[in-house]
Amino acid sequence: MHVKKGTALSLAWNLSWTMLFSLLLPLLGGIWLDKKLGTAPLFILIGAVLGILAATVGVARMTLRTFSQIVPQDLEQPPGENGKEEPE
Repeated sequence: MHVKKGTALSLAWNLSWTMLFSLLLPLLGGIWLDKKLGTAPLFILIGAVLGILAATVGVARMTLRTFSQIVPQDLEQPPGENGKEEPE
């Protein structure tokens, strides 16, 4: 399996931006709400948890999409499940 340098760099760049915005936006929203409502640290914690979940889902989706493009379709299917019967 060979990945081009530009593709790897692009993936790293996209992953870093996905993590940054997925973590930062909910956290900043939580900080803003806590300042506005005087409920610290309630919304900061909620924003942090939502940010971690969003970043995890975003990175997982991007990684799965990238690997499904790299790995040939023949390698994804386990042996014996290709519709042919196995000899007994």
